[in-house]
Amino acid sequence: MSTTRLLLLGVVRIFQPAYGYQLRRELMTWKVEHWANINPGSIYTGLRTLAKHGYLMELEEGAGHKPGRTSYKLTVDGETEYFSLLRTALWSVDGFQPGRMQAALSFLWTLRRDEVLAALESRIVQLEQLAKAEPFSERQIAEDPGTPDHVIELFRISSARDRGELEWTRAFRQRVADGEYSFAGEPPSWQPQPGLATHWGVIPEPPD
Repeated sequence: MSTTRLLLLGVVRIFQPAYGYQLRRELMTWKVEHWANINPGSIYTGLRTLAKHGYLMELEEGAGHKPGRTSYKLTVDGETEYFSLLRTALWSVDGFQPGRMQAALSFLWTLRRDEVLAALESRIVQLEQLAKAEPFSERQIAEDPGTPDHVIELFRISSARDRGELEWTRAFRQRVADGEYSFAGEPPSWQPQPGLATHWGVIPEPPD
C-alpha cells in the first residue's frame, strides 16, 4: 500500500492539478501494473482514499461534473506524506518488495544529490550485511527439520535479488557521484520534447 500511495502522490505532485483519468493514463505508461502490482481500475479508488485522508484536495468542475472529471492536487499533509514515503523507500532495503525502490527511482529528482548519495551508501551497507549473513541464514534453514525443502530455494532467490541490487546500487551511486542526472536545486537534465505533454492541457473523456 505504501508503494501505491507514493506513486499516486508523486504523480499528482508532478502534474497537479490533474484529472484522475490523466493520472491513470500516465501511470500506465510507467507499466506500474507489472512492477508495483497496481490494478489500473484501483487508481481512482486510491486517489479518492488519499483525498478522504486529507492528502489530496479534490477540485470539482461544478455542480454537474461528470464522473472522472475530478482533478487533484496535494495538500500540505500530502506533501509531507510524499517525502516521508519517498525517504522510507529510498533509505530502507526490503528484498521482498522490490517495487518500493522502483517507485523511489521515479521521484529521486525531487531530493538533493547529497541526500541521494547518502541513502545509496546506506543501502550498500545494508545489502552487504545481508550478503555476509546469507550463508548462516541458509544453514539455519537447511538444518531445521521442520522447514520444508522448498523454503531454502525461496531464500536463495531472494538472496540472488539482493546481490543483484547490490551490484546495481554500487554502479548507480557512482553515476550519481560523477554528476549524472539532475536533482533538486539543479538545472534539469531532461526536458520533454515540444508538444509531448500537450495532452495534459486537454480535459479527457472519462473511461466507460
